[in-house]
Amino acid sequence: MTQTKYLTFDCYGTLLNEDGTYDEIAKLATKIGVDPQLARQRFIAYQDDRDNVHPYLDYDLLTRNNLIHLDYQFGLKHQFERYYPEVLLAHRDLKPFPEVLDTLKALQAKGYHLIMMSNSSWDIIPFNAATLQVPFDIWPAEDVHAYKPDLDFFQTVADHYGLTSENHWHIAQGYDTDILATDPLGWPTIWVNRSGMKPTAAARPTHEVSTLDQVLQWL
Repeated sequence: MTQTKYLTFDCYGTLLNEDGTYDEIAKLATKIGVDPQLARQRFIAYQDDRDNVHPYLDYDLLTRNNLIHLDYQFGLKHQFERYYPEVLLAHRDLKPFPEVLDTLKALQAKGYHLIMMSNSSWDIIPFNAATLQVPFDIWPAEDVHAYKPDLDFFQTVADHYGLTSENHWHIAQGYDTDILATDPLGWPTIWVNRSGMKPTAAARPTHEVSTLDQVLQWL
């Protein structure tokens, strides 16, 4: 009997380009009359701060809180927050990086079972997954009530599929949220280091690439 081969993926930054969301924030800032680059930076910083998701809340609420926080930081009232629907629509409409679709189709043809693990929620992630044009099992943070890098997220998925170092690879752009976080589990990992960042801890991926298509040399 042939053993199932699993690939788990981070979504944002690995498969889909998040610039669409951040560009929307900059566009709104220009409309509102504040510094668009500063608004973009503050939005990203709030989104990436794990303190803002404890206790757990769904990604749509995290986004709304982020916009409220932007209003507060710029001394505004309900200016960014009023565009909450537009920001969610921008996030639903994110596009794959140029090499992603062909790579995923190649991996599908090789017989891999594809799994998406994303700090997202069900009112957003189906739209994102649909752009990828191949079947995925989808695990958003909403299902486990935890955001990566919480080890419970990874352990829940590992237990569900029986993931081992022999039947599975994890592929992700996030060093802290994915590569460092899965080190205690001993997961084989491929770091899609699109920005060329330097590791901030001792944990190292099994392999490192700059674009997703480069993973095909090992898979």
